[in-house]
Amino acid sequence: MRGKIICLLLACAAALSGCAARPAVEEAPAPAVTLSALQYELENIAIDFNHLWFFQRVEEQTGVHVDFDEVKDSEWSSSVSLAFARGRMPDLILRGSLDVEEYGVRRGLLVPLDAYIDGGAMPNYAARLAESGLREQLTASDGHMYQLGFLISQGVNTNGHFFINRAWLEALGLPVPETVEALTETLRRFRDSDPDGDGQRNEIPLAFTLDDNNTGVYNLFSFFGLPLNEEYVYIDEAGRVRFAPEEDSFLACAAWLRQLVAEGLLDVDFISQGSNIWAEKVNQGHVGMFSYWRLQNTALTPEVAAAYQLMLPVRAADAKACLPRNMDIIEFGAALTRDNPDIAASLRWLDAQFETENMLVSQNGEVGDTLTRRADGRYEVAYVPAENALYQRVPVICGQFFAPQAYYDAVYVPAAHREEKKAYCQRYEEAGVLEETSFKYLTAVAPKTAEENARLTRLKARLKAVVDAEIVTLATQGGDEAEAEAFRARLREAGSEEYVAIYQQVYDRWKGGQP
Repeated sequence: MRGKIICLLLACAAALSGCAARPAVEEAPAPAVTLSALQYELENIAIDFNHLWFFQRVEEQTGVHVDFDEVKDSEWSSSVSLAFARGRMPDLILRGSLDVEEYGVRRGLLVPLDAYIDGGAMPNYAARLAESGLREQLTASDGHMYQLGFLISQGVNTNGHFFINRAWLEALGLPVPETVEALTETLRRFRDSDPDGDGQRNEIPLAFTLDDNNTGVYNLFSFFGLPLNEEYVYIDEAGRVRFAPEEDSFLACAAWLRQLVAEGLLDVDFISQGSNIWAEKVNQGHVGMFSYWRLQNTALTPEVAAAYQLMLPVRAADAKACLPRNMDIIEFGAALTRDNPDIAASLRWLDAQFETENMLVSQNGEVGDTLTRRADGRYEVAYVPAENALYQRVPVICGQFFAPQAYYDAVYVPAAHREEKKAYCQRYEEAGVLEETSFKYLTAVAPKTAEENARLTRLKARLKAVVDAEIVTLATQGGDEAEAEAFRARLREAGSEEYVAIYQQVYDRWKGGQP
């Protein structure tokens, strides 16, 4: 009997000992959820995503482990196609680009995310998406969102701003011109009055390239009320798609360009020179006016840049200056495939990367090293490591980022050159010299089918050849009414009517699907 009691006591002691040990087992971290991802990688930078410090940090925060299959930029499109053709898709597609209309709407291979986002699965991302007013860009043609966006908003509303040589204006006692007529006369003074004071007639009143909205003459068409962009289409007040080169204002500006070339006011090398040669000429200190992205941290030397000031676009008689409007265009950030076994864990892992400090660290490096936090709570970059060393710790541009302008301004201090560009954009916005509805709704927001995209690409190439050739012809030789009609006929032969019709169809379809 005594033995039985002892055995019973020992058994109880053992049981109690076991019970006491259990909390230690229960407190141990649960095994991480493991997911697979097709990860975009820059062509010229090797990033070890599977051992990157940043993703180890996110794994500790979320309990989610991701195995990355890294794909270089040049192989991205083919790798995406292959991934969807296999029997088992990766759980996540990260960065790069993705045709959500094809893989989400048409083939049903992506997970619609709107219900999860609206239901609270991604509080960091959802709050920013709601505040930004950019949800429409992420909404596919069937009304669902199949992707998370990537956005670094910098408050940029147009590409090239106009800069005039302040030193020359001061030397000649001239005001900043406000009309085409006043600008033409100012350019004549630049040509004739030796404003650089070197005793030589070597001034270039206007220096431009040909066919873009940064340093190109396309921007000069804004003086005549025409927002000529590199896609040639814009949206009028009635919501109709218009083809800019067919407008009367296109020919009016071309006639002015002819006058400028004939009088030696516009460097005729605009026809063939690229931005490198253009920058060399500006840096020689003999240029009166140009358009460019900004002055600081560009191809211009600081000494030359200091001689210029921002100028509002001038206006022709009976016209209102109108530049093409840029807008925040959301890039592809991430998507979940239908084979994803744990949507909740995937969204938890992604949303952790949108937490403010995590997100800024992913782009700029660790707080206390390359990134600092100021007394006002905002973050700023302390320094940028040489030779892309940041990519050894954080994913930078290959990671997740969603920062609309108001939010970004509240949490981050941009570099001085970015503040410069932002100030120029605010000035142009206040002056009302930008198109009301951005052409980017046509070219970058409204979703297109693969067939529409392919056809628009082919038509644009044909139309561009006609448009640029006509600008050169009219600027160097001039043209009459017969030439104008022949030009419009060449545009129709190249497919301008079909080009506009496709864009109108795309835009109407997209507008019809908006709430």
